[in-house]
Amino acid sequence: MFSNLGLLQPLWLSLLLLVVLLFWRRRISNAPWPNLLHRGRIRFPLSVEMENDSKEVSHYQPGRERLLLLSMTLFVVALTQPVIYRDTVELPEQKDPVDLVLLVDTNITMVLKDYFDGDRSIERMSLTKELLSGFVTGFQGNRIGLSLMGNPPLHWLPFTEDRRAVTDAISRIRVTLGGRLSDMSASLKLVKTHYSTDLKPVVVMVTDSGMQLGEISPQAAAKELADIGYTLYVIAIGSTELSEEQKNRAGFVYDPVDLNLLNEVAKAGAGKMFHAQSIDAFEEALHTISKEQANDNRSINTLPLVEPLYPWFMLFGVSLLVMAFVRRGG
Repeated sequence: MFSNLGLLQPLWLSLLLLVVLLFWRRRISNAPWPNLLHRGRIRFPLSVEMENDSKEVSHYQPGRERLLLLSMTLFVVALTQPVIYRDTVELPEQKDPVDLVLLVDTNITMVLKDYFDGDRSIERMSLTKELLSGFVTGFQGNRIGLSLMGNPPLHWLPFTEDRRAVTDAISRIRVTLGGRLSDMSASLKLVKTHYSTDLKPVVVMVTDSGMQLGEISPQAAAKELADIGYTLYVIAIGSTELSEEQKNRAGFVYDPVDLNLLNEVAKAGAGKMFHAQSIDAFEEALHTISKEQANDNRSINTLPLVEPLYPWFMLFGVSLLVMAFVRRGG
């Protein structure tokens, strides 16, 4: 019956001890309460002498004291904010404390069509754009930025909370937009230069590149990111083994991804490397990254609705208080 009742501020109950002490002292000292409603009286010259000759009367009136005690008890209970818990409402999705940078390769080999959906060949870049758009839409973190790997790399979109702006920017990516080749180390250094954050920074690099064009190695550039708190995930796109028929369907000059290099880069960046050998593997990699960056402490997603009861306690307390001071003795 009382399972749905609760107190929002239960510490106020400690005042009950003071109330009890106050009334106990009242009974011992026999001190009068202030008379809020004075009775009408007729004055005449001998009134002072008559008052002095009157016998001493006890100010303690049990009936009034009980009403006052009950009234003050109700006021204290009202301070504790008693409520009845009703239904619950869902809270808006809470954001994970993550700022994400997407780093997408645009070198010429991204035109290769070595992903297959039945008889249909899918271009590396087309698949990357499609899956990253879905990943961005469901991303529960804070802000997202987008840069393009190239030679030189391009700072494509600064940090923003606007998911639609990010998906629109992804849709406008084209192969060779940053040049026919990619400088991986320069691309990682660009992230360090253009994306500063006080939250947990994460980089997801999608690439099929195995070339090293920069002055420093990609591993060294990745370590610099890790040293300032970034976590680097690398999604290696492209197959390593294809049948002759699939190679012919892939087009261009088939260039397998360098998994050893990309694995070293990911480890240097304090993250992991995922090989997207298939469409499902690509999706699973994005899902794993999202899950690893989720806030494990985000457990409260509902808010209870409460019905306050304190107005009733206040009303009854005031009623008893009025009764105590208008009644004639106890």
